[in-house]
Amino acid sequence: MDVSDLFRSLFPVGTVEAIRQEYQVFRTAMGDYVVFSPSSRGSSSFHMTRVSSDKVEALWNAMGKERATTGSLMKEKKMEETFGAEDKVAMRFDILMGLYVLAASGRVEMQKEGRNLVFTKAKQE
Repeated sequence: MDVSDLFRSLFPVGTVEAIRQEYQVFRTAMGDYVVFSPSSRGSSSFHMTRVSSDKVEALWNAMGKERATTGSLMKEKKMEETFGAEDKVAMRFDILMGLYVLAASGRVEMQKEGRNLVFTKAKQE
């Protein structure tokens, strides 16, 4: 994939206020997501993470009715298949970015509990 494809059309999904910083989530014309977070290198610098829509849907389907954390989701066999289990640090980061996408879109609610983030499916009206 040419990285310029990510920037052809970005549609805002929402913003997530996590423990240390804010994440802005956009949907690309190709259907995937891009998550931006401010960099400490300057006021106009950002980190960018691409999150595939397949991974977001896998997370959504893995979430039960109970509370979930990145650690609890990492134990799911389906998550290992979708995210890869070779590099646990990368897997945890990818799951967290996917959860931020779900939170920004309003599909899950995020709560801070000390240093932990807990995610639950949003109640449908």
